[in-house]
Amino acid sequence: MTYLNDESLEFARKHIQSYYDSDFFPKADEFVAIWHSWDNIKATLIQMPLSDYQSTAPRTAVSYKPKGGFRVVQQLDPIDTLVYVALTHLIAEKVESVRVPIEENIACAYRISLNEGSFFFKGGGYKTFIEQTEKLAKEHEYLLSTDITDCYNQLYLQKLIHTITFADPKLDSIAKSVYSFLSGLNNNTSQGVPVGPAPSIIMAEAVLSDIDLFLQNKGIEHTRYVDDFRVFSDSKAELLNTLESLTLYLYETHRLTLSSEKTTIGKSSDFVVEKLNSYYELQRTQMLDSLEGLEPYSGQVGEIAIHVEDQAEIAISDEEQLLALAQTIIERKTLDLGLARALLRKARTFRTKVLAPILFDNFEFFAPAINDVCLYLNSVTDDAFVAESKSALIALVESEFIGTGVVKYWFEWYIANNLATLKVRPLKRFLIDNGSIIAQSSAAITAKDVSWVRGMKTKYNSVGGWDKRAILRAVEILPKSEIEQWQSLVGEESSVLEKATMDWVRAYN
Repeated sequence: MTYLNDESLEFARKHIQSYYDSDFFPKADEFVAIWHSWDNIKATLIQMPLSDYQSTAPRTAVSYKPKGGFRVVQQLDPIDTLVYVALTHLIAEKVESVRVPIEENIACAYRISLNEGSFFFKGGGYKTFIEQTEKLAKEHEYLLSTDITDCYNQLYLQKLIHTITFADPKLDSIAKSVYSFLSGLNNNTSQGVPVGPAPSIIMAEAVLSDIDLFLQNKGIEHTRYVDDFRVFSDSKAELLNTLESLTLYLYETHRLTLSSEKTTIGKSSDFVVEKLNSYYELQRTQMLDSLEGLEPYSGQVGEIAIHVEDQAEIAISDEEQLLALAQTIIERKTLDLGLARALLRKARTFRTKVLAPILFDNFEFFAPAINDVCLYLNSVTDDAFVAESKSALIALVESEFIGTGVVKYWFEWYIANNLATLKVRPLKRFLIDNGSIIAQSSAAITAKDVSWVRGMKTKYNSVGGWDKRAILRAVEILPKSEIEQWQSLVGEESSVLEKATMDWVRAYN
């Protein structure tokens, strides 16, 4: 039988303490209770055969895409997140060993290097991808540019297992556990990895490494960033033949398809001029470099650090630079997601309010970066800011799009975690009328609203696991004598997380 070990679980703990558990959702609050009961939870997971572990369906929502439409994104149950990270830790270095060597600059994205809870080398590899594209474009007359449609949701799990066991036959039992875990998330279907958790990047790269090998075996040069391929040749006919064979190989072997809208064959020099060396791209690169090398990400973000270090007091020139960059972004027809994230994270380190008016005026445009938008707003929110921005905030909760997918999750998180916003009646009413129990619980904790907690006691057994734990977390604001009365709601049949949450509440009251 196969088990998780202490090293993999400690790596998972460090990873989750340092990064968000999903690129697209506010971090699950249950981890505070998990760390409080860490020794017991870790021991339970170490002693449990992985064949006995049952993953559960994740929270699922939609996230705006910059060019329109939505992508489906997930957040795993917190214990599932622990197990997913720990499982991935067991295979990560072996997966890296079967990828094209890093020095060849073919698989540019997210090279694996386990260190202090991180899976990856610093930087996502996008700069390497651009530089390799420019290099090969100078060496070859023609370029094929294409990418895979809905890559993460379409990955065939059996091919993932083949890659893991090819990397190391001794990982056969671990590979089967990975398959069982992922298919459990997918309601026992054998396709797709969750979009959001960082371990999914490694699962995707394991599968995509086979496609790199396929192109290499054809004797044709290429470079790749996640699911974005650029293939080079001195013959247009050879690229057309490559596109045909790649299309068939992806379908027959991996059940994947290429995006017809994003597939082009043309002159390499034209691609460099139009895509890489256009005025906007050169300006964009200069701006990113000026923001201390924060690079753009595509699709899956990678590992989003929870804490950012505050910078010294911002200079007027820095604010002017941020405003100029924001203006450049909003002048585009579609949001440049990488540049927007870099802008918002830099502004967050300075805690400058200068971007707020632009965000309020263009909130829907920035919706694909809603996590960074709300984290930025949270960093600058105080009584004065809310007083200045009251009308804009009220207008947002009255808009239709604010209730869509992860935009709602993040905006209600922002309101619920700031006492200043909860003092504004329409904002609080938004949570009462439309907010999730998770957000209402956070608001109750922030405002010390014991009446909300007491009112949820009779509803406790009629809600799902996420909501039960949210209600229990809010019990912490009750008097100690009253907390003991809630203990009867958490019995032997309750989940590990419900018990851990109750233990944490009792210990810290």
